[in-house]
Amino acid sequence: MTTAHDTSACPVLTGPNNFQIWKLRIISKLRREKVLRVVTGEELKPSPGKPTSSEDPEITWILKDEKAHGIIQNHISDALLMRTGDLTSSKELFDKLVSLHQMSNIASAFYSFQQLTKLSCALGEEPKLLIRGPQR
Repeated sequence: MTTAHDTSACPVLTGPNNFQIWKLRIISKLRREKVLRVVTGEELKPSPGKPTSSEDPEITWILKDEKAHGIIQNHISDALLMRTGDLTSSKELFDKLVSLHQMSNIASAFYSFQQLTKLSCALGEEPKLLIRGPQR
């Protein structure tokens, strides 16, 4: 259960309406879990080879990628999960979600602007009144 003090709770991404807050929260969560660099592509998958220490860097990276992938999948709607279920890396998944919703937000802003322009024209005002800056 989320409380007023639980500001780290990440919402479930449902669409363009909550994409911006979801993106901020999921990035924060991925950073806390130390897997964000895998998602952003800053930490690339090491080439297979003989490990120089007791830990295999390739296995470590795969585990980070799987963890990040699971975190993202746990915070998207069932509809988005079905749409992106074939994406196997966390970077692919995150990039797809960004591409789906980043453009939607731009389109949504443009649509809102058009609606305001139509409303102003319906009220008999000039559309340029909406574009002017604050009146002094």
